[in-house]
Amino acid sequence: AKILVVDDEESIRFTFDSFLSDEGYEVVTADSIKACSEKLENEEFDVIFLDIMLGADSGIDLLRICKEKIPNCPVIMITGSPELETATEAVRLGAHDYIAKPVRQETLLRICRAALEHKKLLDQKEMLQTRLKAIFESVKEGIVTVDKNMIVTDMNESARLIFECDNAVGKPLLA
Repeated sequence: AKILVVDDEESIRFTFDSFLSDEGYEVVTADSIKACSEKLENEEFDVIFLDIMLGADSGIDLLRICKEKIPNCPVIMITGSPELETATEAVRLGAHDYIAKPVRQETLLRICRAALEHKKLLDQKEMLQTRLKAIFESVKEGIVTVDKNMIVTDMNESARLIFECDNAVGKPLLA
């Protein structure tokens, strides 16, 4: 797995790199929003550890960028000053977890393994949804899916041809 560690403190980057590399992970580090953004443009990551305070910049702003660019990549926020408001905001924006410094090696590795497992499940779900969509669209029979209220949630091209309609999604099936 490839892990990005973003922190303005060199000692934290070094420690995380050491702990994670010893477990066989490939570790890339960045010390600023700019450096992290460059890494995100050129590389794929499986997990990101992101400091909430990056000098004068906010890791929360960078969290938004990370979730836009690679939504399935778990981002774990780290901070030396844990606050409920910051933790709540980070989780609301999609942070996978939130941990306080100093981070113990066992905690770091446990959280990293959990994040990697979570990413694996998200990637599998995405792959299965893509396959299901391909099957759904390629079937020659008409398929219409409805919710519990019999409102059409989706229909394939064959169903559109059979029912001679462009799109019935959002409409009652028995209207």
